[in-house]
Formats: sequence, C-alpha cells, structure tokens
Amino acid sequence: MDSGYIMKYIQFAEGISIIVVLILGLCSNAHGQDTDKLTIFVDNSYPPYMYQLKETEAVGLYPRLLEEVVKQAGHKIEIKAYPWKRALLYSAEGKGAVGGAYKNDERVKTYDYSIPLYQEKLVLFVNKNSQFEFNTIEDLKGKVIGVNRGWSYGQEFDAARASKLFTVSIRNKPNDNFKMLDLGRIDCLILDQRSGDSYIRLLGIEDQVTSLPKAFSINNGYLIIPKKLKMKKFLNEFNSALETMQKDGTYNNIVQTFIQGTIVN
Repeated sequence: MDSGYIMKYIQFAEGISIIVVLILGLCSNAHGQDTDKLTIFVDNSYPPYMYQLKETEAVGLYPRLLEEVVKQAGHKIEIKAYPWKRALLYSAEGKGAVGGAYKNDERVKTYDYSIPLYQEKLVLFVNKNSQFEFNTIEDLKGKVIGVNRGWSYGQEFDAARASKLFTVSIRNKPNDNFKMLDLGRIDCLILDQRSGDSYIRLLGIEDQVTSLPKAFSINNGYLIIPKKLKMKKFLNEFNSALETMQKDGTYNNIVQTFIQGTIVN
C-alpha cells in the first residue's frame, strides 16, 4: 500500500476520532445538565404521607417536605410516585433517591441517609370481631398478617418472618389488605396509624375494623440516596436546611397541613 495513502488514512482516522470525542463530550454535557435535577421516588399509595395524584405525580407530606427542604438548600428535584417495590428498584439502579424510607441494616450498606424527615407510628389493625392481645412479636405466632409489597417493617419483624413465626399476605396497596381484613381472610395488617385510619374512613369500614392500642413500632422516614451517586454534600446541605425549617416553624406548618390529608383512591 502506498505510504502517502497510509498517511492520509491515518489523518482521516484521527479526524474521525476527534469528531467522535467532541460528540461524546457534548452528549455527556447534555446528560450532566439533565441529571442536575435529582429524581426522588416515593410510594404511590401511602396517604397522607405520599401517594399518586395522576400518572407519576406525587403528593402528600413527604413530597411537600422534600420540595421545600431542597428548595431551601438551593437545589432542584423531580419527585415521582411509583409502587414502592419499583421505587426501590429504580433507586438501587442509580436512577435517583427514595423519600420516606425506613432504616434497616441491609439498606445502610448501599444508601446514605438524611436526618429523619418524620416519625411514623405503626400499629396493628384488626377485625373488631377477632381482636387479640399484642405486646411482643411472639403474639403474632401463627397469624396471617397483611403487608405491603416491598416494605420493611424493621429487623425484628423481618427476622420473625424469615423464621416463619407467622404468614404474610402481600398486596400492592393497603386498601387491598383492609378489604381482606374486613372479610376475615387475614388476622391483622400493619400500617401507620394515620394512614390506616384514613383508609378505614375511605372504605367505610369503621364499624368492622379497629387498631390495637399498643404500637407495633415507631419508625422514622428518611431521604435515602445510593452511595454510588456520591451525594453526601447534597445530603449535608439538605440536613442543614431541614434543621433550619424545624427551628423557624416552617416544618411544623407543613406537617399540620398534611397529617389530616385525604386519600385519592
């Protein structure tokens, strides 16, 4: 092959390489601009804390708190409501953060946590005709318990579930388990007190379903971000803004607005 031809070929190849690099650089910059706005996934069926209004539009206490805290911190976010298991899956893939998540040993390995956003009181809801005494996890032995798909109810519950102390009835939405409870097909279900009371009113089953007096657990809801996204600086600024809101009354005003929230079925 002619040496002159070879040189021209090399120059042509180098020119193409430079163009490719430039195109990739532009694409990278464009992608970087798109990812400047953090996506936060929340549950689409957990009112009044977080639920879906239409398509993936999220409303409720957690979305409102997240919007305000991030605004005060000087950042931008996009909040999307999905079934909880899918929300966790998308976040695990590095597509964004999760709002309103509980803490457990497994998640701590892969997520960075904010300070607590809100404290939830989980209780056992039962059919009024089949009430039982609850003091410890052992009191659930042999029972069928309604749970939400993808949820963690704490280390003690997860361990008891793995040991088959009880059986779980897994549903995508709490109202499905409330219907099962009303029909007597499960012994109880676990849910936050306020959210559960809202579902009972929505379904019109106040005469059939109640909650047991002793709390099952007290859990904090957090903003969690995959460690691989390397957003500790963002979390520090988020935490600082949240603490400021708690001191100046903004936080309490938002909470009081949403704890009486209604459910969109």
